Amino acid sequence: MASYSAHESCYIDAGCVIGDDTKILAFHQRDADARIGRGCNIGQNVVISPGVVIGDNAKIQNNVSLYTGVVLEDDVFCGPSMVFTTSSIP
Repeated sequence: MASYSAHESCYIDAGCVIGDDTKILAFHQRDADARIGRGCNIGQNVVISPGVVIGDNAKIQNNVSLYTGVVLEDDVFCGPSMVFTTSSIP
């Protein structure tokens, strides 16, 4: 049984790990192999791509995009509409 709460409009793929006491608001996409820590608060319209890691107690505001390769440590705050991108080009 899930020990986190997610709005019914969220899309959470199998294989996504979500920690205890995490709260996820509306219209999210959580892809496979993403890991979300304990006690996180994730706003609406957040995209978390495959392989993203979010530490414990993170606060992710509305409209944030986290793409593959992004790792956030514990206790991180991400303000509204932030976009994290990654590139394999040096």
